Amino acid sequence: MLDAAIAMKLSAKDLLELKVIDEIVNEPLGGAHRDKDLILSNVRNSISKNLSFFKTMTADEILNQRKNKFLKIGRNKGFISDSENLSNLEIKKNKISELINKKENIFFVAGFVLLSLLLLFLFL
Repeated sequence: MLDAAIAMKLSAKDLLELKVIDEIVNEPLGGAHRDKDLILSNVRNSISKNLSFFKTMTADEILNQRKNKFLKIGRNKGFISDSENLSNLEIKKNKISELINKKENIFFVAGFVLLSLLLLFLFL
């Protein structure tokens, strides 16, 4: 089981490095069951500290921050130049889609499509 967790990078240190988790909560010596009060205090402090980050944010800012956090997972070594704002990435349009989307070209595009269909039917 341990080898599988290492291979899949599921250890706490790996998850922290990949920014899947915000922090590692320290356990008492011997495990959490040895000192329940200490682990509860550590978890309470961790939750409080991590939630205080969102106090000054609006609901939309929180949503964008969380969305960007999870979109960035595993992309820190990729080809994306702006890894801070992944939710606003746009798909680049090619020249044909730009021609189609311009209102003044709609008649030209419609005529081209009709002419293409007419030629297709004539030669079939």
